Amino acid sequence: MTAAFPYEERRDISDQKECLNNKFFKFLEIFDEETEVGFIALWVFPEFVFIEHIAIDEAVRAGGYGSKTIELVKEVYKKPIILEAEAPETEQQIKRIRFYDRLGFKINSYDYEQPSYHGGERVTLKILSYPVLINQDEFDLFIKRTRENPYKKSFS
Repeated sequence: MTAAFPYEERRDISDQKECLNNKFFKFLEIFDEETEVGFIALWVFPEFVFIEHIAIDEAVRAGGYGSKTIELVKEVYKKPIILEAEAPETEQQIKRIRFYDRLGFKINSYDYEQPSYHGGERVTLKILSYPVLINQDEFDLFIKRTRENPYKKSFS
């Protein structure tokens, strides 16, 4: 987690452990045989799945692990998927957006700032959704659900 996400975009380990008690939260390790190669953190709400974090070890990136994992999420949950990503400005950010585009995600036009996990500055991000763009009501529901769950401490 610490290698894949800047401090502003991840919670402390104690807060992460607390999420494990939430009925909507799923933290899954990704393996290649016996070797852990990454993880995905999901919030499975009745209306949609929110992929909060997905990370693949840099040594095996481009090996298909991320794509296979997201395809499995699509297959298992059979509901819309929403995630946050940085705007495509740097080479790495452009690659990330292309990755999600290849998987069928759409960039929504809503202005969005990820609440701080640590009481600091919010992070401006794009909202991506699969399989289609979300409407205003769906975006509002995304905000409501994430403020009640993954970002609850940011609004307490």
